[in-house]
Amino acid sequence: MRVRIQTTNPAIKPLNRAVSSAIVLLVLLGASTLYAGSGRDNKQAELDAACEAAREKILAPLRKKFVEECVQKKEQSDRAACEAYYSDYGARSGDRAPLYYDIPECQKAFEYQNSQRKG
Repeated sequence: MRVRIQTTNPAIKPLNRAVSSAIVLLVLLGASTLYAGSGRDNKQAELDAACEAAREKILAPLRKKFVEECVQKKEQSDRAACEAYYSDYGARSGDRAPLYYDIPECQKAFEYQNSQRKG
């Protein structure tokens, strides 16, 4: 008695096509999700940049004022030392909180960042 072994099952071919189609669909969905995520990342980056620009508009004149006071009162050895001393004014340093993150531009960036967690 001879037994014939079939090496390819014709019933598997439609299954392979279905699996292949599903894989392609998943890859496309994944790519579209990544693309949508990058759009969100771009929007967050724009909002963060607007926040930092608004903060800098407030902080720059204050830094300049403190540098001038430092030079007049001779708190440091020279102007360059005063500028270096106040160069990070408004930034987070040690236990000191950063300044002016409560302005509308920064609140908008913060709210947008947190909106991702809600939905």
